[in-house]
Amino acid sequence: MSTNVIYPAFSYINDISNAVQAVVTFTADHDFIVGEILGFRVTPPFGMFEINNRHGKVLSITSDTVTVDIDTTFYTAFDYSALNSRGTTPPVCVPAGSGVIPDQTIPQTSIDDAFDNRRA
Repeated sequence: MSTNVIYPAFSYINDISNAVQAVVTFTADHDFIVGEILGFRVTPPFGMFEINNRHGKVLSITSDTVTVDIDTTFYTAFDYSALNSRGTTPPVCVPAGSGVIPDQTIPQTSIDDAFDNRRA
């Protein structure tokens, strides 16, 4: 029996820095790429509610972080400890669009983050 999996997947957020370019840390490795547009879903119990429903472009990545072009310097501090509270929705980052990847010759759109459904 095969399982249907939707790609690209969302990632659970473990931390978001207060910085000119926010660094978002996930609870596990992610599939996001540089240039991709990400959406944020962060409910008030986790602090940094100002980023909820905002979109940002991925500037750089590591296996479990992304740096985005959202200035969170003066946002409320992120607080992951609310995860243990009843009735909270975990904070997540979701793919929101394909950004333009600058190239030395011709700007291009990435197809690595294509929005598709496939069987696992």
